[in-house]
Amino acid sequence: MLVALHSAPNGFFKSNPPYENRELFRLVKKAASLGFRYFEVGPMWSFVEIDAKGLNDVLDRYGMKSSVHVGGRYDAEKFTQSAEEYNKAQNELHHGIELCKRLSSELVSFHPPFFMADNARDNKLLSEARSRFLKLVENNIEFAFDNGIKIALESFCYPPFIFNGLHDFMEFISSFPSSKLGVLLEVGHLFHAGFNLDEAVDMFGKRILDVHVHDATLGGDVQEATHLPIGRGKINFADLIKRLREVNYDGVLTLEIRGSVREILESKKCLEHLIESVE
Repeated sequence: MLVALHSAPNGFFKSNPPYENRELFRLVKKAASLGFRYFEVGPMWSFVEIDAKGLNDVLDRYGMKSSVHVGGRYDAEKFTQSAEEYNKAQNELHHGIELCKRLSSELVSFHPPFFMADNARDNKLLSEARSRFLKLVENNIEFAFDNGIKIALESFCYPPFIFNGLHDFMEFISSFPSSKLGVLLEVGHLFHAGFNLDEAVDMFGKRILDVHVHDATLGGDVQEATHLPIGRGKINFADLIKRLREVNYDGVLTLEIRGSVREILESKKCLEHLIESVE
């Protein structure tokens, strides 16, 4: 396993999103200076139109591999009822796949829609949202596959998202071949929501294509309880890495914490120590 970086150190960006290409390039350089050899670009809604050639040059200069992460702000109600919101998600996923092609990357991960208001119990609306999302995946999965790219769906599978539990999420994933659609295992949010991580790893198994890693506490305010530096929450990462090994996962652990440079480095070193210990 290899530790990758997805998040910026606290205070790194001096502006608000969408960030300019030069700031993205600076973040890649910073990741390289911290010893990372893998960088996850995104989420795509946070950046302006990405200069793929310029980004590829920076990645090559520092010998870094990459993947692309899309989404994070899709309102399920608008996604279902508005062509504009659906087309926004469609265009961003398509652009993410195109960027993967130009970066010679093999993975694009994607965030499912969620309900902004307390209307997730509206079964008719929920069913329509699921159908629209299925259509969205179907519209992009062959394009990705034909270009040697897999799509991984992030495992947000609890209200207010459009999936309700691990089994419901896995049923959706299993409607597509494993060669085309996999899982981005979102460790911190699953733990915070009360899911058993061992059960999630066992269920997703060989479908796991990426793992978003941050520490978390059980319950409480999601903003305060997730995206913590490793060791600041309650997740047993030694057990998690051992369980990932048992399902033959040998991909990246993508660090996604809100922390300082020091906390990012400490989290990276902790994960690398645990990976080495398990090996």
